[in-house]
Amino acid sequence: RILLSLRLLALAQRTRKPMQKSDPPNLAPSRRSAIRSFKVMDVVAKADRLARAGREIYHLEVGQPQSSAPQPAIRVAQEQLAADRCGYTSARGEPPLRQAIADMYLREYGVTVSTDRIHLTPGSSGAFTIAFMAAFDVGDAVAVPAVCYPCYRNLLQCYGVEVISLPVDAKYNVTAAVLAAGQHDRAAAGLPAIKGLILSSPANPTGAILTPEELKALCEHCDRTGVQFISDELYHKIVFEGAPRAACALEYSSSPIIINGFSKACSYGRTGWRLGSGPVT
Repeated sequence: RILLSLRLLALAQRTRKPMQKSDPPNLAPSRRSAIRSFKVMDVVAKADRLARAGREIYHLEVGQPQSSAPQPAIRVAQEQLAADRCGYTSARGEPPLRQAIADMYLREYGVTVSTDRIHLTPGSSGAFTIAFMAAFDVGDAVAVPAVCYPCYRNLLQCYGVEVISLPVDAKYNVTAAVLAAGQHDRAAAGLPAIKGLILSSPANPTGAILTPEELKALCEHCDRTGVQFISDELYHKIVFEGAPRAACALEYSSSPIIINGFSKACSYGRTGWRLGSGPVT
């Protein structure tokens, strides 16, 4: 029986027609994929190619501190890798780290944040992804400053959100007055109301910063008019002497979603570790 089966298999293989390659299917990309590339990363990629070819490159394109990660953090990471702690962890992040973040908010801002509101993500971009998808639906109008971090627009456009550019004032800020003017203009034109606002203070790329009083007024206005405020506070530890205090939006309302991380400030200095966080509502 085995011999007969082998002979039948050989015969079938000799008489089988060769497979014809078909043309690849015409798969059209989604409309949401038609976004502009993140130009900084385009420059990074080209700089990397030039460096690998032997060119000396001075990097001015990415926002990261000159200092490396603190030695205690490096030691702990080495210890954890040596202990083979490479399996799954809690989806929200390690509880001790979430507690440490909650302690930081109490220590630095006087704000009590439940660890249930804190989520650890692969970079702050991951926190933006979760926040945008949780807060906004397709077709919602969400405002950003006319001068802002480009990926706000890219991510929002991917999710089918209408991105509204708000003009900045003389100090390159979006204040409660600026937001109110934008809301008035849309209402007068019969357009849907603004559902969300995303901005950073200190701001990327301008470095502009809202005073605590301006941030308080903005938070109160968002609560009063039903606008979900997403506050990007990644640059809080980079403030020059004489500048206003970098206040946290949670000091003035429990409604804002806060985006933060462990990359920009010299006390963290871990851009490549890709660790972000977000206290959520």
